[in-house]
Amino acid sequence: MTDVNKEAVSILNHLIEVSKDGQEGFKTCAEDIKHPELKALFAKRSSDCAAAAAELQAEVRKLGGDPETSTSVRSEEH
Repeated sequence: MTDVNKEAVSILNHLIEVSKDGQEGFKTCAEDIKHPELKALFAKRSSDCAAAAAELQAEVRKLGGDPETSTSVRSEEH
């Protein structure tokens, strides 16, 4: 893998981690809130973040890298 690809993979993996953090945060909000419209909004945002992470992971694979699969919270626990 070229240095340019390594740098791109590193940046994309950071964005994947941020997207997964957002997914978890919005999911938690959706689970905890009682207002139906806000629950739906947070669930949609969680889904959007998951889709973004999946797209970024596909790009990392195209560049020959290993995509990030965890959130920063989970990464810090290990």
